[in-house]
Amino acid sequence: MTNIYTTKKLEKIIQKKVIIDSNILDDNFLGSWNATIFYIAKKKCLLFINSKSFYSVIIPKFSMKDIDKIDTLFLANLYEQLQYEKIAIDLNTIAFMIGNINLRPTNNNRKSIGILNYNIEKLNYFKYDYPVFNNLVIREMTEKLNICPFKQLNWKVPKEAMITLLNNTITKYNAQN
Repeated sequence: MTNIYTTKKLEKIIQKKVIIDSNILDDNFLGSWNATIFYIAKKKCLLFINSKSFYSVIIPKFSMKDIDKIDTLFLANLYEQLQYEKIAIDLNTIAFMIGNINLRPTNNNRKSIGILNYNIEKLNYFKYDYPVFNNLVIREMTEKLNICPFKQLNWKVPKEAMITLLNNTITKYNAQN
C-alpha cells in the first residue's frame, strides 16, 4: 500500500471524499509520496515527490473527471517517467512495488513540502524555455527536476536515489522469496 499525502491546496480541489483518513500507516517498499497541484499553461497538473528519494512525477493536464482513476494515472506517469529517464524496470514490478494507493491528508512533512515548493518554482522557471507544452516537454522538465542534487540526499540526485531505492527493493524482495 502506498500512501500519498496531499497538500491542503490539493485536498480542497479533489474534495474530502477521496481522502482516506486512517491511523493505519502501512507504507510500501518505496515509502510514501507527497502531492500538490500546480498550473502550466492554465492546465492543472499534479506533482508527486517520493519522500525517500525526492524523485518527481507529474500528471499533466489533470481534470476532475480523472479523480476516480488517479491511482492508475499515477502509476502510468511514474512508469513513463522512469522509462523516459532510461531507468529499466518492468511495469508489473513497479505496480507490485506501489500496490494500492491511498490518498491521505497532509502529513506536514516539512522536508517533502519544501521540495514540492522548490520544484514548483523551478518548473515555473523552466516553462519559459518551451513554447508548447505536451507530455514530452513535461517529461523533460521533470527529468531536469530529477537531476538536481539535494543536500538532504548527501548531494545525490533524486534519479540516482530512486535507482538505488528500486535496486534495494528488488534485492530485498528476491531475498525473501
